[in-house]
Amino acid sequence: MPENILEVDDITVGYYEDIDILIDVSLNVKKNSVTVVIGPNGAGKSTLLKTIFRILTPKKGDIRYNGKSLLNVPPYELIKLGISYIPQGRSIFPFLTVEENLLMGGWIYRKNQSLLKERIKRVYEIFPELEERKNLRAALLSGGQARMLEFAKALITEPQLMLIDEPSAGISPVLVKQIYKVIRNLTEQDITILLVDQNILQAVNIADHVYLLELGRIKLDGPGDYFREHIKEIVQATLIGY
Repeated sequence: MPENILEVDDITVGYYEDIDILIDVSLNVKKNSVTVVIGPNGAGKSTLLKTIFRILTPKKGDIRYNGKSLLNVPPYELIKLGISYIPQGRSIFPFLTVEENLLMGGWIYRKNQSLLKERIKRVYEIFPELEERKNLRAALLSGGQARMLEFAKALITEPQLMLIDEPSAGISPVLVKQIYKVIRNLTEQDITILLVDQNILQAVNIADHVYLLELGRIKLDGPGDYFREHIKEIVQATLIGY
């Protein structure tokens, strides 16, 4: 079995001193795998990703990346370590062109323009639709194209680990399938994925491992095959009604 690239160890997180959103949460993410966290609205899924990316600080517990604790590492240093984060809301610059957005995504390479151009060329190969619109202002992109641009920006730095929050939010069902195909294929490029999504069927369909988060706690976890086989019972028993 591949080793863990990410270990979340018994973290408790809250936005206020006396209100905890995540309670004693632990999970492991294997290298070159897709790990999915599902759960009802308000379960703490986005909070989990924000905590891993050090936007939030846990009250207790530890987060380790390649065996080293991240608790004292600021978000901008995580990018240099090989971690990227695609938040739920739009994270593009609407008044910049597609290519200008990609240049911003590769800001850490601004002193090596040949490398930056090569990285942009690679993401255009993944998203040829963006290359066709490279001179278009991002504000004029469709919802699906904007989401693709967010992925492309994150890939500029060639991360080892991508944290993805709600990849299907606000885009058409056809583009959802396309985005999820891209996500699954990223593992063939030595990229590990940890994602959360309300689109449970699509998310579980590509998962190697799934965690079910409910009321801030891990209620169930197991291989993707188990969740695919029992998805109807899991949804009916746990998620319907929230």
